[in-house]
Amino acid sequence: MFAVSRFVPVFALLFFAFIVWIIVVSDSGRSNFLIDSVRSVPYGDKVGHMSLYAMLAVLVNLSIKSRAKKHFGLPLGCALVLAFALLEELSQGFFPSTRTLDIEDAVADFVGIYLAAWITTRKCNL
Repeated sequence: MFAVSRFVPVFALLFFAFIVWIIVVSDSGRSNFLIDSVRSVPYGDKVGHMSLYAMLAVLVNLSIKSRAKKHFGLPLGCALVLAFALLEELSQGFFPSTRTLDIEDAVADFVGIYLAAWITTRKCNL
């Protein structure tokens, strides 16, 4: 029988690589169809932050399947994604010509991660 759960860590790594690619493209100031289309939608950037980090957090939680103690009130996978999101937002200070440190982006990241925590703890019994 084909077990999809065996491939969740692979999906998590591929999705993480996709987010890193978006960060690199944004930090370099380059433009592409995906980033331009998100920017053309009102609050598209915030919705993008929230949905990307929520999906990454769900995938990491499902990959780890940690029943360990909560970290910052979050499952381990969400805490790891939260740390990455915080570091990524703070790193934008090093790219002042192309990116800006935006508290609203950080809030969108946190909302997405906490939504993922709620989904995985309530619906997936992690």
